[in-house]
Amino acid sequence: MSILKQFAVIARPYWFSRASTITWLILIATVTLSLLLVQVMVKLNLWNKQFFDALAALDGPVVYQLLMEFIGLVAIIVVMKVYAKWLQQWVEIRWRTWLTERFVTRWLGGRNFYHLTLTEEPDNPDQRIAEDIKLLTTDTLELFLGLIKSIATLTAFSVILWNLSSDFLLPLFDDVKISGYLLWLAVIYSILGAGVTHFFGRKLHRLFYQQQKREAHFRARLLRCRDSAEQIALMNGQMREKEQLDARFSDITTNWKALMGREKKLGMVVNTYHQIAAMVPYFAAIPALMAKAITVGGLFQVRMAFMKVYSSLSWFIFRYDDLTRWSATVVRLAQFIDAMDECEALAKQKDDTAAATSGMTGLACQQLSIQRPDGHQLLTNVNLQVDIGGSILIRGASGLGKSTFLRTLAGIWPFYQGNYQQPSINTLLLPQKPYLPQSTLRECLSYPLVPTNEDEIYLAALDHVGLSSLKSKLDVDTEWQLKLSGGEQQKLALARALVLQPDTLILDESTSNLDEPTAHALIAKLRTLLPYSTVMMVSHQSHLVELFESVFELNTPIQTNSPAPA
Repeated sequence: MSILKQFAVIARPYWFSRASTITWLILIATVTLSLLLVQVMVKLNLWNKQFFDALAALDGPVVYQLLMEFIGLVAIIVVMKVYAKWLQQWVEIRWRTWLTERFVTRWLGGRNFYHLTLTEEPDNPDQRIAEDIKLLTTDTLELFLGLIKSIATLTAFSVILWNLSSDFLLPLFDDVKISGYLLWLAVIYSILGAGVTHFFGRKLHRLFYQQQKREAHFRARLLRCRDSAEQIALMNGQMREKEQLDARFSDITTNWKALMGREKKLGMVVNTYHQIAAMVPYFAAIPALMAKAITVGGLFQVRMAFMKVYSSLSWFIFRYDDLTRWSATVVRLAQFIDAMDECEALAKQKDDTAAATSGMTGLACQQLSIQRPDGHQLLTNVNLQVDIGGSILIRGASGLGKSTFLRTLAGIWPFYQGNYQQPSINTLLLPQKPYLPQSTLRECLSYPLVPTNEDEIYLAALDHVGLSSLKSKLDVDTEWQLKLSGGEQQKLALARALVLQPDTLILDESTSNLDEPTAHALIAKLRTLLPYSTVMMVSHQSHLVELFESVFELNTPIQTNSPAPA
């Protein structure tokens, strides 16, 4: 029941919204085709009786006439099945598109993608968005439409089976009659099969969940290895990486073998159950055939009707693998939603409890206390103010919380008490290792804004930071993070600041890979070219002190001092 509640949380927002109107129409058309297909199968059931009766009577003209009718029935069945599948896929992609957009929006919105990494993030959110949503939409529709078809088939063929077996004598009991005997036999047989199937397959949910998780871990490890290719190569760490990849893949194979074993046991049960079922209607109808209560054609009609009823009642058995995989997918997506709910609740709590910042101007904070996600106190009662257009250098021992302090003032760190203020939302924080998206150099320089066609802005920025050699590659699309050295990446990030012209520029060891003269020259040029930007920087490079109006020392977790002139 909890799985169904979790599924409702995921599915309800789409299927009860106006965005799903067209999808509902397509789904109704799909269901209609499936129901019409059941009616054609009823017609085929009657055809079976007529054909085998004609065959037993050696009635050639009727046999050939029925063969032509069979060709028409097959053509109708093929067309209906193809279009039912096509419509189903249309529903899948519309639902998947909406879900993907919703999940991506929530994940990136409100910085959930970052805040999740600070807490107990569900494993591999990328896999949950890319693969689990696909599995959810596909499996849900397969199961739903299969269930609808099974109910319709059961309804139609139960009547046929009841009527066909109303006068059957029980095997081994020539004088005992039970109305609808074959229908009751199909029901009892299916209930027993469902119980046995669940007994052998109940552990599949956990195994499917673990398999999806371990597959995602392995892919993430491969991606991390590729992203850090240069560092691994420099440290000659490829053998260690291989050992770790082998260990991840070993986890996959171990769980896969457990899954194989469980599915083998379930397969033995399901296949035995199915093979026996194929003979049950023959065994049950033989007394009626011998007593000439039915014809040979009637025997085949009984078999088809029995198998249709049995298959419909056995929907749970034949879909057991799909149901366990579906339930594992629902749980993974529900966990992802719960994690984002917690992040958003924390952000809302900050918004609701934030006090007014009266009397504060520029970039400022009052009584600001900062913690790690686990509650460990980093800084307490920090008071700071930088006027608009001013500059300040933040210094302190490693590990004290300087970077976290900057991230708090930039508005992305949620674990704090007190007040802070930014002069505008146009704030740019450049970390020690800059982010360069896989794109053109123009887009890297404009990130996160959309690039323009004004080449002069980009060429001038590259000139100012000493990257003139890249001016001819402005529209080259490549992985610049892998192409450029650490120092070149930091220069490119500073060029980004010149392109974006932020009101507030926060630099976190943004020149650590540059030599002292180059770092000094670039920061000086930055201060000249961005005269109206408020600049705050964390750096251990003491030669940069003279470029800032004041210096703020972070020395202890209990911080009450104010900035001192540089």
